[in-house]
Amino acid sequence: MALAPFFERVWGALGGHLAVSRETLTSALDGITVGIHAAKRLSQNDRWIAELCVNLCARLYPRLRIVGSDDHCTALRQLALAINPNIELADSGPESIAICVGGVRVLGAVYPSARGWVAQLTHTEPGRGGRPNPYASGAAASFACAEVFRRIFTKSLPEQDFSVSLLNYDQKSGSNATIPKGDAGEVLVVGVGAVGNAALWGLARDEKTRGTLFLIDPEAITLFNLQRYSLAAMVDVGTPKVNLAQSSLRSSQWSVEPRQITLEQFAPELREHRIPTTMVSVDNVDGRRSAQALLPRLLINGWTGGDALGASWHIFNRDAACLACLYHPRGKGLSAVEQAAKTLGLSHDRTALLWVTHQPLLESDIHTAALTLGVKDSKLTPWRGKTLGELYTDVVCGAVPMDITGVGKLEMVPLAHQSALAGLMMAAELVKRTNRKLAQSAQTETLVSWDNIIQSVPAIWLKPRAREPGCICGDPDYQDAYRQKWDVR
Repeated sequence: MALAPFFERVWGALGGHLAVSRETLTSALDGITVGIHAAKRLSQNDRWIAELCVNLCARLYPRLRIVGSDDHCTALRQLALAINPNIELADSGPESIAICVGGVRVLGAVYPSARGWVAQLTHTEPGRGGRPNPYASGAAASFACAEVFRRIFTKSLPEQDFSVSLLNYDQKSGSNATIPKGDAGEVLVVGVGAVGNAALWGLARDEKTRGTLFLIDPEAITLFNLQRYSLAAMVDVGTPKVNLAQSSLRSSQWSVEPRQITLEQFAPELREHRIPTTMVSVDNVDGRRSAQALLPRLLINGWTGGDALGASWHIFNRDAACLACLYHPRGKGLSAVEQAAKTLGLSHDRTALLWVTHQPLLESDIHTAALTLGVKDSKLTPWRGKTLGELYTDVVCGAVPMDITGVGKLEMVPLAHQSALAGLMMAAELVKRTNRKLAQSAQTETLVSWDNIIQSVPAIWLKPRAREPGCICGDPDYQDAYRQKWDVR
């Protein structure tokens, strides 16, 4: 079977969500063919939908059947092979389920489509298309892939037709609207991981919005990232994430400044060069709280966690939750350093040193961690010379599946369509909040979320959030600093 070279990460994601063993997953995938059918004539929205459907499906399913016009199908097949060189591209035969894009029809298929800001999914015939919008198109593709996933792995029945507007999260607002021309100004993008990849996928296809993106991420693409990084292909392994992102935006309206450093390393530059907007999608709470504490004028957040996903927007002096409110500690909990020290058996001082300095792990560190986790030293050999953060994320948090007796996984690896939708929602918030015309029509609620992607699309997306007692946004000194920084009342 044509399993992807990063299949261990695929199992890590599905095993957490569905409690399925590697052998069971391998057996299940062996009998699955996902068809992606594209009409001969496709609108711009349809092309984006077909592209992202192939992109996401190629990261999970080892066998696809891509049907449509020769030129377009050739490009889609090349995309699938670039992601998984082992993938089987079937020319004929039965399909487990089909995704149909454009006017083509297949019995039992799902039909994603987009009209302006509205993403749709129908089940008996194609939905009506409309004005180009990469965010709604990408969301429609994510919805289609989510339903395919549920039908295959949870044996759910076809869902009811639905639509959702990424403009304000009702069912139809902005269906006839274009994306107006706009300048988002300077934007600090903190984290170019899976959610950030999807956000930049959408921004790269937005021909109406321009600005300057300062991309901040210290890491390079690894093989395991291919499970859900929508910008990454096999050839990109080893490439700095910010460089890959810059390349993906080369033909867009955006100017790009890549920085292969952490937010903490970049922070001193913000004293001299004030960047008004921050878009953050890092994989830790401390990074998000730090992003808010730096007091950008506007902060956009995208996240995944467990079975959930969402996006939020924050203006610090607005009477609503800031980003730190969403991650405000309730009671005393362990810091990231304390949690890593406890889990891996290292002393607090040693853990703090390794965590802050990013020094490579020594043989003695590997031995202590292996002993604590209940595995042989040889199991952790691949992390010798790497950082503590890499070991902790890969082994303990489940990025790399491993049978460990000393500790269970602390968090699930998000699914590809889960990260994609979160990123597209985050990018949509950035465009809406930096464009006065769109902001007037957008939702006023701070948070939008889908709390369980293993279940049907939610009827209610909006989650009003008040300020959290004790958070920094209620501190007069922080509020004074924000007003002075941006000269606002």
